[in-house]
Amino acid sequence: MSSIYPVLLPNVFEDMLVGDNAFYKQPQYTEIKQREFSQIEPLAPMYEWNTEHKIMRVVKVIFSIIIFPIYIYQILHSLVAALVLPSSIAYSDEDILSYRMRVCHDNRAWKMKRISVACDGYTIDAMIMGKPDTFANRRWALISDGNGELYETSYNAYKPILQGIGANAIFFHYPGVGSSNGPPSRLACAKAYRAMLRLLEDDERGIGAREIIGIGHSIGGGVQADALVSHELRTDKKYVFVKSRTFATLSQVAAERVASIAGLLVRLFGWNIDTAASSKKLRAPEIILQTADVEVATELTSSAPIRHDSVIAETAALATALLDDPACPRESKIFLGIPEGHNEEADPRVIVPRIAHCLS
Repeated sequence: MSSIYPVLLPNVFEDMLVGDNAFYKQPQYTEIKQREFSQIEPLAPMYEWNTEHKIMRVVKVIFSIIIFPIYIYQILHSLVAALVLPSSIAYSDEDILSYRMRVCHDNRAWKMKRISVACDGYTIDAMIMGKPDTFANRRWALISDGNGELYETSYNAYKPILQGIGANAIFFHYPGVGSSNGPPSRLACAKAYRAMLRLLEDDERGIGAREIIGIGHSIGGGVQADALVSHELRTDKKYVFVKSRTFATLSQVAAERVASIAGLLVRLFGWNIDTAASSKKLRAPEIILQTADVEVATELTSSAPIRHDSVIAETAALATALLDDPACPRESKIFLGIPEGHNEEADPRVIVPRIAHCLS
């Protein structure tokens, strides 16, 4: 595991989320919210977590430029990102600001605040969302979106789940997506997830959540899995991780959905996220949602009902790989076959009680 160099900033989250100074109790909350969301650049970071020293990062950049093949490899890695993360090139600043205006006009029960987190030279753009009566309960969800999604367009879909489990949420953009800066890479995406997870876990400088629900859709489940490979979960926290319609390996999806050469490029240039391998090592409770030939959500004991969800074939599905592997530990896993396709909203009534059960 990489050495960690924490940057000790004053903990502003306690006052920001609860008490008389909470952000949503400010007389000018609506105006402040609109000002924050109308800025295309990321806000000044409120939290910083690094895995390597700044000097080491500079040395790596210089070394990669001097050693020409490494520099070329990094460029090609970034180019493959357009295949893996099309949202890194799909949205203009005008598009993003347009979506953010919808968030600004959402002034009902849910309260939103934009924040930023710094990690190894990246600034990760994020949004906190919750209700005044839940911000103090220390139950938080960490949402990692699917391909082509922005949190400004996806957050509404998670409200029923958050309402059902009484949780607050953090949404974030991957590096190079939305207002998160820096070139997108597999390592950067995993670091961004770990930085958000660290923010939730940190009792001294962060939010200090006691219960953490990671919810990842599609490639968001892969990013979650990739991050957890090198993240040590805290023994004093409760966790449950949800992977919704996620792949076993990214290269297999690329090969089946695009062409064999796409799968080769994903492997060759370091983008082959192995969600199945990570899941097999995960000891926290895990709920895996996969499209299946069922009329209502059904817990699966075999891969037979799993079907193509319009993006991920049954042969490339995470649940298929795990259910077909007799060596996969299943004690803390729930395999849930659902009728909804890849980009359809799953029924929160079947997800909420299972999350609650895993946290009990």
